[in-house]
Amino acid sequence: MTFSKSLLACCLFMFFSYSVEAVGKDLPDYFPRCHRSDPKLNECLLKATDQVRPYLIKGVPELNVPPIEPFTLPEVSLEQGSNLLNFKAKLNDIIIRGLSNYKFSQFDFDVPKLQFHCKASIAELKLEGKYDVKGTVLGAPIIGKGDFTAGIGHSNITVFQAIEIIKKKGVEFTKPIFTNSTIVVGNPKAQLYGLFDNNEQLTKATNEVIQDNVDKLFEDLRPVIEKVITSLIEDLIFRVLANNVPYDKLYPK
Repeated sequence: MTFSKSLLACCLFMFFSYSVEAVGKDLPDYFPRCHRSDPKLNECLLKATDQVRPYLIKGVPELNVPPIEPFTLPEVSLEQGSNLLNFKAKLNDIIIRGLSNYKFSQFDFDVPKLQFHCKASIAELKLEGKYDVKGTVLGAPIIGKGDFTAGIGHSNITVFQAIEIIKKKGVEFTKPIFTNSTIVVGNPKAQLYGLFDNNEQLTKATNEVIQDNVDKLFEDLRPVIEKVITSLIEDLIFRVLANNVPYDKLYPK
């Protein structure tokens, strides 16, 4: 479940030019520049995802980009209502390890249409944090709060985004108008501690049910996770471009 937010961090490095502050900021000198008039623009962007990796691992203070190794999320909310899953959950103080192992296979910017098509994979993710959940899993009650750990095997994410160009004080910036994401994960695992007021027997039984059915449960949860990822990509990443690096500095002519 926590993978929902972790993958959105995958897109943090997809668009490596963010700061929420100053209008008219430029990319750091050590960042690659990909010119939108370059016939090999997409090759440049794809190569840039690897070039910026060491800077993203440490964080980019000039652009207010936090370190991605580990990457932290203060809170994630999940809610689902179906025959398999019917619950509300809140995850807090999430620490994600492994995001720096991302690999982009596609990073296409259709300049005339102002559209991005991106595909990336991550070899393995490890997550930990705190949870608070109430509901049912496969018809059985699940309630409690405590610590959790999770693991994700090889995972893929695909992102489509359409943007528009807006002007602020005569300067052009980008702004998202539509974002959509899809995810495929391998070998998900999860362990919840402290369920049912720390009842060890019920906690163990519930974790066994979750792990025995984790693939089906994740498939059921997929639309919710993809919606969360899409929302986060827009709200936490792309929207800041409207107040950030001008279009001509982000993707020079």
